[in-house]
Amino acid sequence: MTSPPTPYIAYNPDSARPPGETLKEQLDALGIPQADLARRTGLSTKHINQIVQGTAVLTPETALLLERTTKIPASMWNQLEAAWRTHITRDQELRQLGRRVDWLNNFSLSELVKRRILPNKDKTAENLERLLAFFGVADPEVAEDLWRGYRTAFRRSTVLEVNDYATVIWLRQAELQARDLPCEPFDRAVLTALLPRLRALTLEKPETWPGQISRLCAQAGVAVVFIPAPPHSHVSGVTRWLTPDKVGVALSDRFKKDDHFWFTVFHEIGHILLHGKRLTFLDNTDREDERTSEGDRSEEEADAFAAETLIPPEHSAAYRRLASRPMPFTNIEVFARQAGLAPGIVVGRLQHDGALDWTHGNKYKRTVRLDLTDGGAS
Repeated sequence: MTSPPTPYIAYNPDSARPPGETLKEQLDALGIPQADLARRTGLSTKHINQIVQGTAVLTPETALLLERTTKIPASMWNQLEAAWRTHITRDQELRQLGRRVDWLNNFSLSELVKRRILPNKDKTAENLERLLAFFGVADPEVAEDLWRGYRTAFRRSTVLEVNDYATVIWLRQAELQARDLPCEPFDRAVLTALLPRLRALTLEKPETWPGQISRLCAQAGVAVVFIPAPPHSHVSGVTRWLTPDKVGVALSDRFKKDDHFWFTVFHEIGHILLHGKRLTFLDNTDREDERTSEGDRSEEEADAFAAETLIPPEHSAAYRRLASRPMPFTNIEVFARQAGLAPGIVVGRLQHDGALDWTHGNKYKRTVRLDLTDGGAS
C-alpha cells in the first residue's frame, strides 16, 4: 500500500526579528562600526543603516557580501530576511482578514471547536485564517467559488433545511482523512470480488464495521472513512475520486440504524463501479429530492445496485413471498437467516417497499454510533 502523505505543518511564529537586529548584534560583537562594514562590502553607509533599521530589503546579493565580512552564511541571512518579510506580510494579511471575520457567522463555531478545527469560538482574524487553512483556500471568496464549482449529484430533501456550510465542513474532513488513508491502487475487479465479504459483515457487531470495511476496501483502492454528520447537514455519504488510482468514500451516522447504514455503504460502492470519475456524489438518505437528470439516473442506478447487492437475484423469489406475508416476525427471521443478512436490513427493505408498516419490526434494527474522537463506531 502507498504510505500516507506527511502532514503539512505551517510555520507560523508569533513574532519575528528583522535581520538588521542580528546584523547590529554581530557588528557590536565584532567591534565593527557600520561605516567600516560599508567600506568592506562596497555598500553605502546609508544602505547599511537602512538594513539595520529594517527599512531596506536584505537581498541575496547583500547576503553574500555579509557572508564574507561577518562569516555568517548567506543562507542564514536569506532565511532571516524571508522570515521577517513573511511576518510582515502575515501581519498585513491578518489585518485584512479582520475585516472579513463576519464570514465565520456562516458556521457553527461550537461544532468547529468540537471537531478540533478551531481552538475556540472567538470570531477573530486568527480563527478565520485557521478555517481558511483547513479548507486549503486563500480567502472566503475563493472558498465560495470553489464550493459552487463542485459538480455534485445531490439526494437532497425538499422538506428539511440543509446547511451548506455544515456540509462543506463534513466534506473537507472526509477528503483530508481519506487522502491520509493508505490504499492499494484502485482495482475494479478486486472491489467487485469483495462485495460478498462486505455483505457478510452485516451479521457482525456494529462496532467492528468501520475497521473491517476500511481494511477490505483499501485493498481495492477505496479509502473509506467514518465521520459523524454535523447538525443540519443531513448528509449520509459521499464518493469522490481523489486521484485516478484512489477513490474516497465517507459515511456518516445519519439515521443511526443498520438498514440505512448498509444501504448507503453499497450505494456509494455503486457510484464507484457504475459511474465515472468526474463527479462527486453527495448523498442524503431523505428520498424526496430535487435532482438533475444526470444526478437522477446516477442515484437511481446506485440505489438499484445497493438493493440488489443486499438482496441478490437468487433470493428475489423468496423475498417476494416474504413481502406478500411478512408477519409473523419469524418469517422475517427465517428469510434473513437463509439470505445471510441481518434481519434489521430486511425490515428496512420491507418498510421501504410498503410491505411492512414503518412502526413494525424496528426492534430488529441495530444502532450505529460514530465516535467523533477517533472516527470509529461504537
